[in-house]
Amino acid sequence: MQAPPLPPDETQRLAALHALDILDTAADATLDRVTRTAARLFRVPVALVSLIDAERQWFKSRVGLDVAETPRELSFCGHAILADATLVVEDAAADPRFCGNPLVDGGPRIAFYAGHPLHSRDGHRLGTLCLIDHVPRRFDEDDVAALVDLAKLAERHLHGLHARDQARAMHHTLTRTEALFESTFSQAAVGMAITSLDGRWLRVNERLSEITGYPRDALLARRFHDITHPDDLADDLGQLERLIAGALPHYALEKRYLRADGGTIWVALSVSLVRDDDGAPLYLVAAVEDIDARKRMEAELQRAHRELEARVAERTADLASANRELSREIHERERYQRWLAEEEARFRTILANATDAFVAVDEAGTIVEWNRSAERIFGWTRDEAVGLALTDTIVPDAMRAAHHAGFTRFCATGEGHLLDRRIELPARRRDGSVFPTELTLSANHLGGRRIVSAFLHDISERKAAETALRDSRERLRLITDHMPALIAYVDKGLRYRFNNRAYQHWFGVSPESLAGTEFRALLGEAAFARTHDAIARLSRGEPVHFEEVIDCRLGRLDVHTTLVPNRTAAGDFDGFYVLALDITERKRLMARLEAEASLDALTGLPNRRAFMRHLGRAIALARRARRGLALLFIDLDGFKRLNDDHGHDFGDAVLRRLAALLAGTLRQTDVVARLAGDEFTVILEQLEAPAITAPAVADKLLAALAQVDEIDGRPVRLSASIGVALYPHTAQASPEALLAAADRAMYRAKQSGKNRYALCSADG
Repeated sequence: MQAPPLPPDETQRLAALHALDILDTAADATLDRVTRTAARLFRVPVALVSLIDAERQWFKSRVGLDVAETPRELSFCGHAILADATLVVEDAAADPRFCGNPLVDGGPRIAFYAGHPLHSRDGHRLGTLCLIDHVPRRFDEDDVAALVDLAKLAERHLHGLHARDQARAMHHTLTRTEALFESTFSQAAVGMAITSLDGRWLRVNERLSEITGYPRDALLARRFHDITHPDDLADDLGQLERLIAGALPHYALEKRYLRADGGTIWVALSVSLVRDDDGAPLYLVAAVEDIDARKRMEAELQRAHRELEARVAERTADLASANRELSREIHERERYQRWLAEEEARFRTILANATDAFVAVDEAGTIVEWNRSAERIFGWTRDEAVGLALTDTIVPDAMRAAHHAGFTRFCATGEGHLLDRRIELPARRRDGSVFPTELTLSANHLGGRRIVSAFLHDISERKAAETALRDSRERLRLITDHMPALIAYVDKGLRYRFNNRAYQHWFGVSPESLAGTEFRALLGEAAFARTHDAIARLSRGEPVHFEEVIDCRLGRLDVHTTLVPNRTAAGDFDGFYVLALDITERKRLMARLEAEASLDALTGLPNRRAFMRHLGRAIALARRARRGLALLFIDLDGFKRLNDDHGHDFGDAVLRRLAALLAGTLRQTDVVARLAGDEFTVILEQLEAPAITAPAVADKLLAALAQVDEIDGRPVRLSASIGVALYPHTAQASPEALLAAADRAMYRAKQSGKNRYALCSADG
């Protein structure tokens, strides 16, 4: 005995086998049909689908064998996977590879073996479809071809299982991605919204409702124009127009919303435009931050600055004109100094508690003010920062030249294009890291010096949220566009909200144009009417699976569709996911396999398997209808001599002629079948008097057979022996018993001189 060697691709082969995740799983109905068909087709006691693991061979499907696995070192299939060709061992005891093998000398006593490899999608041989007999036997080229065909069916089914598992994994990934997007959108600390290009709110989160005071449904019924302060609308629309035209990558501004309670609120708005793959605008994504408190603080600070300057001017004039009242002036100055100290203390308290960083510099660019938020955000304490140059602290290296040029120009002219605007700029922390900020600049004169004040707001989290949202949608689109199936999401209003590129391949509809389209518009009214029950089940939380035939650009397809309901956190139905797979080729293959397994290849008549099925139905019908039937068992006289004298090709022509004669002589309702060799059967159904009708039909067939005088240009005389078994409605015979009775009657006709019929009842 020779143990099978390992194939060169053993590591990759085992990886492909384990990726199927099929070892030690339950029986598979499709593979079981293949092994049963193989056992009946080749008339062997054992047929297996064997998978070769590292140390064992495991049987995913088995007929005629009780054990589920055997050691690999004893396996025949371990030899079979070493090459792509079918391994045929006609006599295992005489083969040096297998003589002495316990599976040959002991149970299951393998004398004959034939196995064809089953390949993974990337060509690795995972196992075999194999046949086993307990006696040696021949296995010709036609047998090999038939085994290869059945092996291909099993192989395609394994590929289909792999594809199904991949689809399930992909669906799980899509579900997690969508959940991540939903969590990011709904739980964002700032207001988030998706709007159409004409300003309609398409989707808003809870935070935006809190900022505006409008419930979600009320917002969705409006445009952003409706709640924007009239004084701020023109600027917003102007920047939106430039964004859509491509002049801006995005824009940000501060504006006021008109709240539902009649008040106004300041917000920082950041707007990005989402375009399709061709660059056409689709919709807007907006982030809205409540800055009302900060704006009020800024207004208070500006008011304090103006009051301070006014009072200084007033007191200076008083001092110049009131030298005569020096004592009173001294008193007033002391009072003013006390007030100034209070104002400064109040100003510093406001700055110290501001959530944004506040930084002030003089005309030399030296830091003169630095609040607590600046300490927290940038990493320098106030004592460390005051007196340093702004460029040496928070200005990134790449922007220092531009900052220096702009600041020098401002000091020279008093004009700066960044003043009194809210813009996004990068800033640098003490550790050298750079992060995005929103910057507001203002300029004032204090004590004869020009002071530039800046409020800086760290927007790292908001930018990260925007990036995560954009990346999530891009990953979702990339994954689903490369799936070989229809994938979509339909909301509870039965409108498409998402679909992949497969819709364009099948129906010629791009994902962009299908978004927002009603479900019924794509299906058509007739098909939509058939979905009412499925949608009702989905609304109850039940997944729905069904198969249907559809017409599309690819032709008429058999499609397996899965609908999975989606529920809100509160458990309410919110829409459903669609996954539709093309199973046309699989359906055609199964139909062809069923037809080939039921017909005799030589004559085109039903084979023994199909005949026994017909006979069982005929007996059941006769029993229910209380009518009779008859079974004729026909065997050609002298067929072996015809084969020996003229060859097998002529013998085949004789059998085809007999099949045509039987089919042409009998009624269309009668069933004619070829059992094997020159043995044919006829089922006569719905007989009032079987004992009269059946002999008459037998005589008619013998007479028709006697009329044949040549076949393929050769003179010939044909006759047959016919056994007739009757089935009265009172009998309780099985199909096997009735066939055996007709067979015995045929042999009596042979023994009585041939070219005649003999009658036998169903009970013998």
